[in-house]
Amino acid sequence: MTQPPGPYPPGPPPYAQIPPKRSKGPLLIVAGLILFLVVLIVTGLVLFLGNRGEDKPIGHESTPPARTKPSDPKAVEFRRVLTSKPGHCATPSPAGTACDDRGNLYTLGKVELDGSNVSEVKAGFDPAQGTSWYVNLNLDPEGTKLFGELTASIAKQEPPANLLAIVVHGEVAAAPAVQSAITGGQVQISGGYTRDTAEALAKKITG
Repeated sequence: MTQPPGPYPPGPPPYAQIPPKRSKGPLLIVAGLILFLVVLIVTGLVLFLGNRGEDKPIGHESTPPARTKPSDPKAVEFRRVLTSKPGHCATPSPAGTACDDRGNLYTLGKVELDGSNVSEVKAGFDPAQGTSWYVNLNLDPEGTKLFGELTASIAKQEPPANLLAIVVHGEVAAAPAVQSAITGGQVQISGGYTRDTAEALAKKITG
């Protein structure tokens, strides 16, 4: 390499000057901050999706649990049967009466307890009786006391006054015969039910 013509200022020749090295410290700091932010964003996204998957799996809808208590407690009534006439249900039913889904008309006494005294309703199966299904009602302490007194009185009556009507929204859902006082707070409604009919009765009571 030849030296261009002069004159030249004091010091090293221009072509021999080496530019000062710039510090890479600021660039490294900026790059590190960007990388840190990217890692934070990606980690946050992964955690968010992970929590979402735990709460509700993507592509799967949660099934609500079956109701075990009456949704409208005052709509479920326990009443004495005073008279019963098969196939003579008028529309609308006269005051103090109610019909079942087969058209039978029942004359009823006052409401002795209602769905607010029922703590659980469920259909069940008794293997000792072959294919017999039933509906079981659990009562709270107040309901246990009232039901014990009611069934003790009804069990002494002659048909049809020995029937206890379970009325739901103005319709007789069931009218089982009472054979003895039920004082333990557990009421079993049975009588030729299949799985479908027992579950349908439980669902009707719970709403």
